[in-house]
Amino acid sequence: MLLGNIHNVSYSIGDAIILENISAEVPEGACIAIVGPNGAGKSTLLSLLAGEMKPTSGSIDWIGKKPSITFFKQEQPNEGSIDWEQSETSIYRSKWNVPEQAEYSFASGGERMKLRLSAALSAKSDIVLLDEPTNHLDGKSLDELVRIMNERKATYLIVSHDRHFIDQTADFVFEIEYGKLTVYTGNYTAYRKKKDMARAIQEQQFIQQQRKIARVEEQMAQLANWSEKAHRESAKKGGGVLGAKEYWRMKAKKKDVQIRSKRMRLEAELEKERIEKPKEEMAVEFDVKGSRKKGHRVMELKDVRKAFRGNELFKDVSFTVQAGERIALIGANGSGKSTLFRMMLGQEDFEGNLWLTKGMSIGYMSQAVLDLPDDVTLADYFHAETFEEQGLIRTQLTNLGFGKKHWQLPLGQLSQGERVKVKLMQFILEGTDVLLLDEPTNHLDLPSREQLEKTLSTFPGTLLFASHDKYFTERMAESLLVFEKGGIRKLPLTLREWEEQQVAPPKDSSVEERLRVETELQAVLGKLSMLKPGTAEYAKLDKTFHELSRKLRELK
Repeated sequence: MLLGNIHNVSYSIGDAIILENISAEVPEGACIAIVGPNGAGKSTLLSLLAGEMKPTSGSIDWIGKKPSITFFKQEQPNEGSIDWEQSETSIYRSKWNVPEQAEYSFASGGERMKLRLSAALSAKSDIVLLDEPTNHLDGKSLDELVRIMNERKATYLIVSHDRHFIDQTADFVFEIEYGKLTVYTGNYTAYRKKKDMARAIQEQQFIQQQRKIARVEEQMAQLANWSEKAHRESAKKGGGVLGAKEYWRMKAKKKDVQIRSKRMRLEAELEKERIEKPKEEMAVEFDVKGSRKKGHRVMELKDVRKAFRGNELFKDVSFTVQAGERIALIGANGSGKSTLFRMMLGQEDFEGNLWLTKGMSIGYMSQAVLDLPDDVTLADYFHAETFEEQGLIRTQLTNLGFGKKHWQLPLGQLSQGERVKVKLMQFILEGTDVLLLDEPTNHLDLPSREQLEKTLSTFPGTLLFASHDKYFTERMAESLLVFEKGGIRKLPLTLREWEEQQVAPPKDSSVEERLRVETELQAVLGKLSMLKPGTAEYAKLDKTFHELSRKLRELK
């Protein structure tokens, strides 16, 4: 059964067309994923469906009684506390491990997301609009959201860049690109296969049409040459030969008629069945610079403890970070990942020692990217003194997907994904040594995520990031900081290796012993780098280093 129809809907802001004559059906009980580049109009479509905005033209028609609608938005930084009196909300909170007395203003990004999701899902509306619901969810919480949605007690329309999530939930995919909407049946994987096939067919048809146009134009050029020759001959040979002038004139006219006829047939065919060249999918290019060489210790924690409002997040934390390392922070929402970043930036008090190398530049990107000035335009924010510098910046911003329409827009009017790109551009210009990224892929569209992964894979600096995007984490992280059981362990494992270890732990203790020795070895190496050879302390640590190295070889 149909719940409603989107009928020739257009939406514009001034001269900028966001959506242009889009139409689609909304089946009852379905889950529809809305995909497309940042700024394409995905959140705009949700706002139109929610009734918060009115179409410039067209209509959204509900069949029968108007359905009840709940709209879960990406970010609501000024949201107040959640009403916990709703019984259903309490159930969700329990399943998602949100503390009983959690207050919204003091909750972590993941806990806030869960609180707002709990309120949205407990409303039991006919239609649930979810704008990036998975951004801050840990693995178990994401699995629970998938289970709830697959029960299909409502019709869901979701905006998400999480490929795994869409594959598990979607019945249809609405793709918005260049103001147009295309409907695909199936999940994300099915959508990509159909889109790639359609693109390949269109590309081949376009090539064939261009070849035909070239052949016809070549024929018309040859006829034009013959016509021109006939016109010249009619002027030259008409003098003394009876009928010659008329002969060449008629021949010229015949060629002109043939040319007009071919041109008219070609234009009629193109008018009826013109095949446009497939547009290139939007992509961005990052060029983050990191100048510090590998092998130097850039950070060390020793016996660190952090408590927050009476709750101990972690204690007895000791580990070393070497320059060039790529480390993923893994743990449940509220375990202290964002807090550790703030400690590194000097924004949080703690017990113990946290050492940072002098002269090191740190670039930090928070979850919500709310630290940009809302009233400053893009052009002013990246202003340069010289024309040459300004040209280079404009080129880089263009590679990031910013066009002329963005230059004079205040940063506060940019989408969340566009604000993420602004922060990345800032890191590019500053030549950052260490990047601390808190959920960096949250607001990026799929092309931008893939390009970010490619760029960061060549970043020579030190990278620490917290992300629930499994695709991103598996590709980027060489080691992990695991937040669990009130502590933080640094493990020389990829995400896949660690997850496999959780599912099938070894029967003996050799793997755990190897990890312990590797961690201890790294700590000794960090201390050695700070001492001068020849001293008694250096000799003692050097002996310990060789003993641990020998033991590690035996364990391997």
